Amino acid sequence: MRLSFGGVLADAVILWRAERDVVLRIAGVFFLLPVLALAMLLTRLPEMAEASSQAEMLATFRAFYTANFAWLLLVSLAVDFGSFVLLNLFLHGNRTVRDLLLASLARFVPFVLLGFVTGTVVNLGFALWVLPGIYLFGRSWMMGAAYAGEPERGFLAAIERGFRLSAGNGWRIALLGCGTVAVMGSAALVLAILTQAITLLAGGAAWVQAIMLVPVAAAGAAAYIAFTLVRVAIYRRLAGSISGT
Repeated sequence: MRLSFGGVLADAVILWRAERDVVLRIAGVFFLLPVLALAMLLTRLPEMAEASSQAEMLATFRAFYTANFAWLLLVSLAVDFGSFVLLNLFLHGNRTVRDLLLASLARFVPFVLLGFVTGTVVNLGFALWVLPGIYLFGRSWMMGAAYAGEPERGFLAAIERGFRLSAGNGWRIALLGCGTVAVMGSAALVLAILTQAITLLAGGAAWVQAIMLVPVAAAGAAAYIAFTLVRVAIYRRLAGSISGT
C-alpha cells in the first residue's frame, strides 16, 4: 500500500476531533509541563551563545547535561509516557484516563527500551549522513506504534512488525514525520525567539521570561500531539492494509 499524504493528514484531523478533550488533559501533564521545565532549564545556557569556539560550546553543553541529568531524564520519561498513553488511547480507545494510565504504565519499560534501540539506530544513520538517518527513521517509526497497538506480539515481534509495515513507504513515512516536526518545531522556534526579544526589552526580568515561556511550551506540546496523531494515522492505514500478517 502506498501512503497518501493527504489521507494520512485527514485521518490525523479525525483522530484529533474524536479524542480532543482527553488528548488535551494528557498533553497538559505529560507534554506541556515537561517541555516548560525543559525550556526553563535551557535558559541557564546563555554562555553557549558567547562561546568563542566549538570546543567551548561542547564543554558548556556537557557541563550543563551532567549537572541536570536527572531533570533531563525525568522530562524525557514524562514525554515518552505521554506519547505511549496517547498511542494506547488511539489504538485501543474506550477506556477511562485512569485505565489508560495504568495500562500504559504496565508496559512502559519495554516501550522506553524500544525507543532507545530505534533512536540509536537512527543516530547511527545520521552519523553516516543525513539521508541514511532520515530513511532509518522512516523504517523504524512504526515499531513503537506496533508495540502499543498489538501487545500480543511482544517487544521483539513489534520491531519486526514495524519494520515490515514500513516496507515500500520508508521515505513517505520519513517525510510525514520530519515534515510534522519541521512545521511545528518552526512555530516553537519563532515563539522562543520572540520570548528572548521581549525578555531583553524588559531588561532581562526573570518573571517576564517565565511567563513568555508558557506559549513556547504550548507550541512544543502541540508538536508532540501532532507527531503522535500522524504516527497513529500512518500505523492504522498500514496495519489495516496487511492485518494478520
